[in-house]
Amino acid sequence: MLENLDDVFPIKQRFAYFMSSASGPIPRPTFDAAQAFNTVLMEESSTAFGKWMSVVKRTRESAARLLDCDARSVAFVKNTGAGLWLASRMIPWGQDDEIILPESEFPSNIFPWLSLEPLGVKIRWLKPERDDLERPLVTPTAVSSMVTDKTKLLAVSFVQYDDGCRRDVVALGEFCKGNNIVFVVDAIQGLGALPFSATQCHADFVASGGQKWLLSPPGTGLFYVSPKWLEEPWVPNLGWLSVDDPFSSHFNSFSECEAKLLDSARRFEEGTPNFPGIAALGASIDLLLEEGIDNIAGRIFALTNRLAGALQTLDCKVVSPRWDNYWSGIVSFYHPNLDSDLIYNTLLDNAVVTTVRHGWVRVAVHFFNDETEIDRLIGLVKQTIWVNQQSV
Repeated sequence: MLENLDDVFPIKQRFAYFMSSASGPIPRPTFDAAQAFNTVLMEESSTAFGKWMSVVKRTRESAARLLDCDARSVAFVKNTGAGLWLASRMIPWGQDDEIILPESEFPSNIFPWLSLEPLGVKIRWLKPERDDLERPLVTPTAVSSMVTDKTKLLAVSFVQYDDGCRRDVVALGEFCKGNNIVFVVDAIQGLGALPFSATQCHADFVASGGQKWLLSPPGTGLFYVSPKWLEEPWVPNLGWLSVDDPFSSHFNSFSECEAKLLDSARRFEEGTPNFPGIAALGASIDLLLEEGIDNIAGRIFALTNRLAGALQTLDCKVVSPRWDNYWSGIVSFYHPNLDSDLIYNTLLDNAVVTTVRHGWVRVAVHFFNDETEIDRLIGLVKQTIWVNQQSV
């Protein structure tokens, strides 16, 4: 692990920052990469177009390592929702086709699928498997109970955004593959913090914005397309950079464009991309890969265990699953006698940054956090509880 965390993550000099579930802080190398690219734009502009493209190529290769796939399957998108929308439009839908969605997914993984209802597509909502669970675990057994001969697709978050439940996407992917069900993963709340393999989970499509656990600027993101879908001559967002002869203006029909489609996921990058953002994204991914995703996950596991254990001694209810491999970097909790907004505001007043979701204080722990910050948060929660008890 990095020993000079305060230098690499300057935000630590101001805050104990537990908000990567909303927006992660960019590390200094990422800032430097964006600045360097902007300097090229300022001083050389398009005379340095070769440099622009080399940055995109390097970032795509790094992203492929992160996703455990071939670079040919990686496209850049502006956010998670854009990738999921593309996935929703890649599939040939029929009347009464069904989509299985877990209840309480983040809206980015709801709206693209709901928008298919005018085509006759139906959403079937997966409920929590047990009464003591706030959110579905999304096990293959639970999914299996909902499958019919009309089931076309399962879309699931790798990590649930509010309670932090991590789903076993490998087991789910194997189930979907065996049952001829399209498998789509919203990976934004886990990619960069937990091991993930698009190949091993047999995903058809994976989407992830870069601004959370990937520690990149807003407006950056990754879209994985499995090789079999690259055999389909269909691009919902067909644009001039979707073809291998982009400067040609002699296309007179879609069939001519179709014949010229790029043979990679680059076909989904319909126009000029966010070059500075991609440069920054590449620097962040390289930092994460250098640290090692397994090492990062191990660090997060130790810190979240420290946090969850201490919260339970204070009679707080930890709603985030902590058993087996359902844990993630998100620890959400509440105290039965305190308003979570009071806890949140007390923390914020003391430069400890969290969020509140559905009445739970959500603490997002990344590898740049440390034991001192965890203990600071715990001390403030304990103090808030004590003050409340004295006032009763």
